[in-house]
Amino acid sequence: MTRQPGPFDPGPEGLDTHLVLENDRGRLSLWPAWGAVPAGWRAVFGPAPHPACLRRVARDGRSAPR
Repeated sequence: MTRQPGPFDPGPEGLDTHLVLENDRGRLSLWPAWGAVPAGWRAVFGPAPHPACLRRVARDGRSAPR
């Protein structure tokens, strides 16, 4: 049985698959580039490959709690 990729899976290597979003409180979140940006959030990086977005969130250190 093959698993369908989820919206936060890395996706094909080298493709611009994700965004980094920021909310009004300054928290960052990884988001799939094909998805609508939720109310209260804005794109601050990307679209870019998944690893680049992860580096951007890790570098800043303001990720949203899970």
